[in-house]
Amino acid sequence: MDDEGGADDIAFVPEGIEPIVYEAIEAVLKDKVYNDLQVQSWVDEICSRIMGELIEMKKPFKYITQCTIMQKNGSGLHSSNSTFWDSANDNVVVARWPSEKRKDPNARVVCLVHVYGLTQ
Repeated sequence: MDDEGGADDIAFVPEGIEPIVYEAIEAVLKDKVYNDLQVQSWVDEICSRIMGELIEMKKPFKYITQCTIMQKNGSGLHSSNSTFWDSANDNVVVARWPSEKRKDPNARVVCLVHVYGLTQ
């Protein structure tokens, strides 16, 4: 998203947000072993890091971040969302970590993050 006031200022562009999301996930979860007592603080920190970066961008959006962390043990993780919004400007980033783009064969946790950007 550029700062020159173009179409990117009124549309939530997932490609510009994905790196922020993955950086936050990796900063918190890299090399972590699943620990039930720490999961809530990890979730809070990931959401807080993402929200902080989004707010610093000073774009005209309302944001929602949602994070799910589970132990990587071979069980399935399925997620869905349904929206009724301005499809020209609102959007969502769905990031799964580790992913095909960001492989980590040593990962002990799975993380799923949704970031919604909604025009004000």
